[in-house]
Amino acid sequence: MKKQSIFPIVYGLISALIAFIAVFFIAQHSFNWEVSLSILVASFFAIIFFILSWFRGHASAEIKRIASEFNLSDEDLAQITGMKKTDFPIYNNKLQLILPKHYWPRVLDALQKYERERKSL
Repeated sequence: MKKQSIFPIVYGLISALIAFIAVFFIAQHSFNWEVSLSILVASFFAIIFFILSWFRGHASAEIKRIASEFNLSDEDLAQITGMKKTDFPIYNNKLQLILPKHYWPRVLDALQKYERERKSL
């Protein structure tokens, strides 16, 4: 459980660092901006990338945790989310998230609702 809670943070930090460096150097060398303005713009982009990456890491870990906790098959996941069975391949008893990332919030919402219903029984 500890590994899953740290993964989104580390993933977000690495993404933010890469974004910061890239935007800083682009601002400095391509646009010839001052260092302070380059740092400000790079920091803004780093924050955006941290948030996006943290959510992706968190959503992935949560979806996989719920699927594992309730031993959900690809058929179960398709029924719960209203999507196709082929969207949820399971290899070596692990769910592989091959769905485009813009579907993850919908899948996560459906699985969290499923989890709340099961725990309230």
